Amino acid sequence: MRDELPQFRKVKRSHAASFIHAVLSSPRGSALRQLIEYDDHHYRAIFSADYFQLTDGRREPSKSQWNTLKKKIKRRNRSAFIFRRHGDADCQTARPAENCLYLDFGFLLD
Repeated sequence: MRDELPQFRKVKRSHAASFIHAVLSSPRGSALRQLIEYDDHHYRAIFSADYFQLTDGRREPSKSQWNTLKKKIKRRNRSAFIFRRHGDADCQTARPAENCLYLDFGFLLD
């Protein structure tokens, strides 16, 4: 059985960008590197792995750190839907040593 995705509400790109920018910001600045919009109205946020405070030479955040980020997104907007899949991404920036991650999200219909 295939997982069915919900329908997503169309929101202005500027709204989605402002929303995820605020979520991925810290006193060190914004970790957001790119926002990709898809035809079904969901978005992919590509962001610096520096958003997570990785310790002990880890290159990837723990499951707990991912869950904390997902909870932070839901606290900001309860209609936000966060896809289960997430992981490594190409930063596509001028910083070749930067490690990036992706997270897909959308806004549920009311």
